[in-house]
Amino acid sequence: MVKTFGIIALVIAAFLGGWFGHEYFGGSFITQSSQSREYSQLFQQAWNQIDQNYVNRKDVNYQKMSYAAINAMVQSLGDTGHTRFMDAQTVQNENQQLSGTFTGVGIYLHQDTTTKKLIVTAPIPNSPAAKAGLKPNDTIVAVNGTNVVGKDVTAVSTLIQGKEGTSVDITIQRPGEAQTRVFKLVRAKIDVPNVYSYYIPEDHTVHIQVIQFANGITDQVKTQLLQAKREGATKIVLDLRGNSGGYLNEAINLTSLFVKKGNVLLQQDSSGNRTPQPVTGNAIDTTSKMVVLVDGNSASAAEIVAGALKENNRATLIGETTFGTGTVLQQFNLADGSALLIGTQEWLTPDGHFIRKDATNPNGGIHPNIEVKQSPTAPILSPNDEAQNKMTLQQILNSGDLQLKAGLEYLSK
Repeated sequence: MVKTFGIIALVIAAFLGGWFGHEYFGGSFITQSSQSREYSQLFQQAWNQIDQNYVNRKDVNYQKMSYAAINAMVQSLGDTGHTRFMDAQTVQNENQQLSGTFTGVGIYLHQDTTTKKLIVTAPIPNSPAAKAGLKPNDTIVAVNGTNVVGKDVTAVSTLIQGKEGTSVDITIQRPGEAQTRVFKLVRAKIDVPNVYSYYIPEDHTVHIQVIQFANGITDQVKTQLLQAKREGATKIVLDLRGNSGGYLNEAINLTSLFVKKGNVLLQQDSSGNRTPQPVTGNAIDTTSKMVVLVDGNSASAAEIVAGALKENNRATLIGETTFGTGTVLQQFNLADGSALLIGTQEWLTPDGHFIRKDATNPNGGIHPNIEVKQSPTAPILSPNDEAQNKMTLQQILNSGDLQLKAGLEYLSK
């Protein structure tokens, strides 16, 4: 199964990335060069010396040693936010979350690559986090009183995870507030609604939000779009803000609903060979006026869709430059249920632009046609909010969501 930069919704939501295979990695070292053999032997020598000679035997924890060594190897590659190690519980949680049901508190979370802050992208509607009042752009600073500033997502995920019905205290720093807040959240089983839509009859516009590219989202979008068109929709707002990715096949299938012919993306291997991934031929609407909303938290599969719709001249992108990830990850399962996600290929847009942002490609990400910045304290309006409050067009325009307002105004021109 192909999977892109995904989310763990605590389950904790982190930027991942990739193409998840089902290969097994284990046994003795398999090396490709004399230098590789030399240093793998050095590692084995260090392990043996600690194992045989360290005096305080009760402090020798072989799982901790191996996990720390694996994490250090991954971090040495500098592929921050992409290539990574997952323990067995994280693997299980992510598989559950992308299937649409999991146990957690319901936070979409990303880690700022510069500051290392763990920032709430959004709480899942009706989740313990949403009911308690967590908001987008809250920064998590502690879990159960343990300072998590600077810690990686896996470490924080371990602290937040737990059984259904148990509680966890999450301390957050909210933008514009001097004092931190503590939220006591009770973990619960959560059914993730990955697609929301709301039809705005005054403007004949349907606002469709895709939360993540989990299994089946294309069919959900298709169903909700066709229903809106029966009600009179002639314009589309596709909202990919805060969408951290998911399965690549869903990104291809979703793009194919709106593009009759052409490529969704290009895949490039380590030798520079590029393989185009065309649309499926299952388009249902290639003519309705359309905008796509993106922001700095739109990543991977969301970037693939945004780039494809932009470069196939199907939609106008509005918002902010996307996160910038495009590594294709291969999952290598380890013997105890943990896994390595290793970047093996790159994704490029149909026109051949690299998505991944790094030192050699500082201008990565998908750039909007119309840039509209959103204040950190401004609301990001979801179709779920609009439906619950039965909002009129004017109420939506006055909500403070500048990107959605810009999209609706562009469609009305």
